[in-house]
Amino acid sequence: MNKTDSTPSLDDVHDTLAEVVRLMERGPVDRWPNPVLRELALTLLRKLSSLTEHALKGMRDAELAETQAVYGLVARKTSELLGLPEADVYRTVIAMCDEGGNPALTDGLLPPDPRVADKLSRFLVRITVVYRGHEGDRDTPRRSVRMVHGHSPGDLRETEISQDVGYERLPDDIRVELVKGAGQVQFQLFPRRV
Repeated sequence: MNKTDSTPSLDDVHDTLAEVVRLMERGPVDRWPNPVLRELALTLLRKLSSLTEHALKGMRDAELAETQAVYGLVARKTSELLGLPEADVYRTVIAMCDEGGNPALTDGLLPPDPRVADKLSRFLVRITVVYRGHEGDRDTPRRSVRMVHGHSPGDLRETEISQDVGYERLPDDIRVELVKGAGQVQFQLFPRRV
């Protein structure tokens, strides 16, 4: 739970439900005035726990899909600019953005090619992603991936790839911020800020 926000997270609710179910299952049945009522309560709590688990999985899947989409856009554009295979660039972008240890992103992928990593580390200067809520006539949020790149300091350029993204496809934390009225939510992916 966020210390500045007293609203419990879905993780907190799921954990609490699981603990209540565990305690009720271990507790003595004879303390309940009606055993049928106990079974009904347990059934309801198990269903709520399952529902929150399903919602959490959906949120994690949405976050993973959005992360893959952003890195895919960077890889596609960078491979076009440098004439390198997109799959090699994708693996390298994941590693450069410190996501190489995330098995959800790297399972089944070969390690980054050191030659591609060398080219990208000399070419890419900064990668950011900016999410904006609805503005004017546009009802859906917009994702803008910005890459600063070039072969030398005098050759730097910024490439921006913008797409409308439905609220339902956004990671939960970004969606919440935009719905609360934040003008934009921005992340710097590379170089990674510590």
